[in-house]
Amino acid sequence: MNNGVSLKRVSDQGRDLRILYTTLRAISRTPGPGSTYAGSVYSGLETRTDPVDYYWDGRKRGGHPKYPYVVWQYTLEGWGNLEAGKSVYRLEPGTAFTTIVPSDDIYCLPKKSSGWTFFWFIIHHAYVVERMRKRLKTAPQVWRIPADSALIVRAVDLYGWVRSAAARDEFSEESFLFAFLLEYERFGHALLHPPAPRERLLNELKTEILEEMRSGGPTVEQLAGRRKMSRSAFSHYFRNVTGLTPAKFVTDVKLGEVTRLLVGTNLKLSAIAEFTGFADATHLGKVFRRRYFLTPDRYRQAFSASSLEARPPDK
Repeated sequence: MNNGVSLKRVSDQGRDLRILYTTLRAISRTPGPGSTYAGSVYSGLETRTDPVDYYWDGRKRGGHPKYPYVVWQYTLEGWGNLEAGKSVYRLEPGTAFTTIVPSDDIYCLPKKSSGWTFFWFIIHHAYVVERMRKRLKTAPQVWRIPADSALIVRAVDLYGWVRSAAARDEFSEESFLFAFLLEYERFGHALLHPPAPRERLLNELKTEILEEMRSGGPTVEQLAGRRKMSRSAFSHYFRNVTGLTPAKFVTDVKLGEVTRLLVGTNLKLSAIAEFTGFADATHLGKVFRRRYFLTPDRYRQAFSASSLEARPPDK
C-alpha cells in the first residue's frame, strides 16, 4: 500500500468515526414512560476524562458465574486500556472489546490518556451471552472494526432501539439483538478465516463504493484504473472471480444503501438520491423499480412500518 492510499484510509476512518459519533449523539432517550418491558440490553454513549472516575474491575461489577453478562464497547475518540491477564490492549478509535462479567478483565482510562469517548452495550440475554462467549474462545478479545462496517451498522440500529425504549416484549428487542449478534459472529469468523478471493474483492469494492458514492463515484473505469487495468480487462477479471459484472455490482451496492435509508430514515427520495450518487429522484426511481419491482415509496411503506418507530428521527 502506498503512503497516499494509507493516509486516505486513515482520513476516511476519522471522517466515518465523526459521522458515527454525530449519529449516536442525535439518538436521545424517548421522553415519557416509554416501554414497560424490562429488557436485556442497556446502552450508552460516554466521554471520560478522569482516570480515577473510570476504572472497572470485572470482579467488582456484579454478575454471577452462573448468570454472566457481556460488555461490548467501541472507541470513537481518544483511548483507554483493557487489561486481560498479562496483556494490556490500547483501545484506540475504531477498536472494540468484549468482556464477560464476572472475569479478571479490567478496563479503564489510563492517566496518560486525555480522554476516551465510546459507546457500549451491556447484554444480559443468556443465549446471546453464551454465543459471544464461545466466539471469544477462538477470536481475539479486541477487534479493529471499520466505522462503516455491517457490524457497526447493526450496533447503531440496536443502540437506537434500546435508547428509544420502544420494545414491548422480548421478541421485538431480540430482532435487533440477534441482527447484531449475527454480524458479530460473521466479523469474528472473518478474523479467524480470512475471506476467499471472491469475498475479498467484493468487500474491497463495496468499501470503495460506499465511501465515494455521494460524490457520484466510483465508476467502473475508476475501479479499473486503480488496479492498472482497462475497463474491459477489469470487467473480464471481475466476472471470472465473482460471477458478476462490475456495473451491476456497483448499482446493487448503491441500491442496498437506498433500501437501508428508505426503511431506517424519513429522508426524502431526493436526499437519498443525492446521498447514494444517483442523478436525481427520478433516475433513482427508475433504477429502483427495475431492481425491486416496487417504487421507493411502496418499498418504504411495505418494510418500514414495524421498525421505523425504533429508529431516531432525522435531524
